[in-house]
Amino acid sequence: MWQAAFEKYGSEEFTIVGLALDAEGVAPAKLYYEKFGVTFPALVDPDYATQFGAVPKTFFVDEQGVVLELKDWEGQLARLGPLRPVTKEISSQWTPVGNRLDAAAIAGLSEANKTNAKDLTVATELASRYLALQLQNEARFVLQRAIEQYDAKSVARARNDDARLLGQAFFQLARSQEGDRDAQVRSASLAFYLNPTVGFGKQIARIIAPEKFDGRPDGDFDNTFREGTLRRLNEERKAWLAD
Repeated sequence: MWQAAFEKYGSEEFTIVGLALDAEGVAPAKLYYEKFGVTFPALVDPDYATQFGAVPKTFFVDEQGVVLELKDWEGQLARLGPLRPVTKEISSQWTPVGNRLDAAAIAGLSEANKTNAKDLTVATELASRYLALQLQNEARFVLQRAIEQYDAKSVARARNDDARLLGQAFFQLARSQEGDRDAQVRSASLAFYLNPTVGFGKQIARIIAPEKFDGRPDGDFDNTFREGTLRRLNEERKAWLAD
């Protein structure tokens, strides 16, 4: 659908940007994009640092950087008439590529985390940078301090933004527990219980059984196993919430 829209409307004034939230990195996402002939710009967030919650999700952003209602987006384009390029003022506010792991940026987040270790948003952002730098112990430390204030089951029952963010934190925690398989599976399962989406499900299935994903030809993965894992996790989640 979006490839067709890009071919119809793509220009200097309008574009479509895809973002794959995939802890497996660029290679499998690239295979997916190539399989479906995607030619619009596509990015990958291997650290799952974003807070989109359930995926897929679509945003329509105007040239002033304002997020608009997605409903009738083609009609909105028609009413806007000739589109203007994004202003320099808006583009100057974007984080330049590569600055996410800038030492000063990480130091700022670290200071904010020291001031309020229970701020889950800061903790997950800081942990995602530590994970990108292979600093698992540091990521695990900040996540555990932020997570301990929550009762995961109560948050999961609320099904709000806290549940999605806490699910993200548990997913990052699982990634920081490499070498402790039992702890990884527990954290990954809790991540799904809090945010039961297909996007999370693929990442969690990979943690549960990496042999079903790693080293497979052409970066492919065992989709049958993933679907079976999602069904099992959904059943486990129901029992966990009912307990």
